[in-house]
Amino acid sequence: MGATIDSQALSIEGGGIEENVKSVGTFVDKWENEKYKKKASIIGSMRSWSLRCYEENVAWSSSLAKHLQGHMEAGDIVEFSISEGDLHTVSSTNVYIISIDVFYRKGAKATSFVRYFTLKLQEAP
Repeated sequence: MGATIDSQALSIEGGGIEENVKSVGTFVDKWENEKYKKKASIIGSMRSWSLRCYEENVAWSSSLAKHLQGHMEAGDIVEFSISEGDLHTVSSTNVYIISIDVFYRKGAKATSFVRYFTLKLQEAP
């Protein structure tokens, strides 16, 4: 898959990219005509993404996961794109990095290994 964050290409694992769109608004409980109703006033939507990524034989000091952790800790807004042609495209969207989960498969060696990390992103205003 073709995805970039902070001008860096992401290597996407088989689980791929998950995009979520949720409505943003107010929701009020009402009792009308002897029935319960939940009234909604939608003012927009918010997109978020979860990406399962990996990097092979990259020292932690040069890791994209480490680099992005720095942006997350600083509360930085970074640029994010997905380019999959007719399948799906997200053009230069600003996002917050909400979380980064880093993990290694059992038996990983310091000389030859794959580092896996899951990014959770939220669209920035």
